[in-house]
Amino acid sequence: MAVFVRFCLKFITFLLFITHIQVQANSLLASTLDDILSAKCLDKAQTAISVVAVPSDENIYARNAFTPLLPASVLKIVTTVAALDYLGPEYRFKTEFLYTGQRSSETILGDLYIRGKGDPKLTPEKLWQISMQIKGRGINHITGNLIIDTSFFDRQDRPPAWQGKRTQRAYDAGLSALSVNFNTVAVHVYPGISVGDDVAVWLEPWPDYLTLDVSAKTTASGRTRLSVTRQSESGSVKVSVKGKIPMSKNEAVFYRNIEDPPRYAVETFFTFLRQAGVRIDGTTQVNRSTPSHAKLLYTHASQPLAMVLKELNTYSNNFIAEQLIKTLAAEISGTPGSHAEGTRLVMNFLRKYGIDTRGMVIVDGSGLSRQNQLSTQAIVDVLSNAYIRFDIGPDFLASLPVLGADGAAKKRFLHSPARAQIRAKTGTLNGVSTLAGYVSTQTGRVYAYAIFLNNNRCGHRGADNIENKLVNTIYTLGDSY
Repeated sequence: MAVFVRFCLKFITFLLFITHIQVQANSLLASTLDDILSAKCLDKAQTAISVVAVPSDENIYARNAFTPLLPASVLKIVTTVAALDYLGPEYRFKTEFLYTGQRSSETILGDLYIRGKGDPKLTPEKLWQISMQIKGRGINHITGNLIIDTSFFDRQDRPPAWQGKRTQRAYDAGLSALSVNFNTVAVHVYPGISVGDDVAVWLEPWPDYLTLDVSAKTTASGRTRLSVTRQSESGSVKVSVKGKIPMSKNEAVFYRNIEDPPRYAVETFFTFLRQAGVRIDGTTQVNRSTPSHAKLLYTHASQPLAMVLKELNTYSNNFIAEQLIKTLAAEISGTPGSHAEGTRLVMNFLRKYGIDTRGMVIVDGSGLSRQNQLSTQAIVDVLSNAYIRFDIGPDFLASLPVLGADGAAKKRFLHSPARAQIRAKTGTLNGVSTLAGYVSTQTGRVYAYAIFLNNNRCGHRGADNIENKLVNTIYTLGDSY
């Protein structure tokens, strides 16, 4: 009996010793995170962080975890997981080609319709392949018109919450059920052969209604100073290129969004079909319907959704995120897809998984609006839930960029010991810096985290450095927790 008592006392002592070590480790992790968050440039009331272990979902550290704050582009995490949940990783966006009238050998005696269904990645390369598919089906001549059907989405070409003056920047591109090249035009500028020559300019894509006004010159040396703008006039759109470019420069590329996405789509398709050898006698038109008696000629299917989401998160593509919100609405609730319905579905997705949505506001899919309000706890709950779902978890994890390796944040953590062990989404607005994702420690423990630095005065680089220190601390001390 005495031996047994001694054994029990030793075992209890051992447990207390282990617990003491654990408490010390927990205290070290927490105190180190506290020290980092004491930076004077942070607004303490609007700084939040949540850290949980996955798959156990054990809370490791929290500060203002349930306070709704601006998520910036970290909101794309919620959009991504919701899309995978509703649509599945193998979902493909469809673009349908139909015709009215009769087909006589190589001629369609009627109109050709293109019915868009939200594909955000109809690049010029894809348009050329599609045009060759139409040509390859034996179509050489269409006697009627080329008409696009945009009824899959409502008429709003941007989220209603996006207020303020429109820009010509690519991130502010309009939305449409049929969209081409992210509804932007790439303006390629090359120096001339000799000093003083006009520059050479090439548009990609280049439908006929886009015209050029070039006054930029080639210089012997110096910096590239070019201004590229577009403006509508007399039924066409003029792209103006002004300034100078040195002969030593190989190329400069500018991306400008298009004011009328449906027209851009139909005119661009018209140009590609003609270049493929398909003659169209009629005009280009935009419609809100396709006749019920139209016959299906060809359906173009996009890459699987999982691959589209990789581009969404790697390059923080606002256009893809907003097209996706409308697609969710159209596919789940019926056409026309709207932001109001799409964001409602995203909120329903959060509630379905038991996430506390009190005080939350979601008005877009990209996080660009300052009306969005989420908590760090909600983000880590989404991350934790996605991590354990075999049906969508691997695809979601693969969609997140490896910091220090690829995407818009390839320089983050480049020299960190945690490099290649971090998958995360960044977010930036004026005075706002956010970061959320996963970090794996040296022994393979995985933690999900969300960091929101709202109303900070740290500057872009300063905020990044604070976030980097926080994640590096989780990586370094996470094994001892």
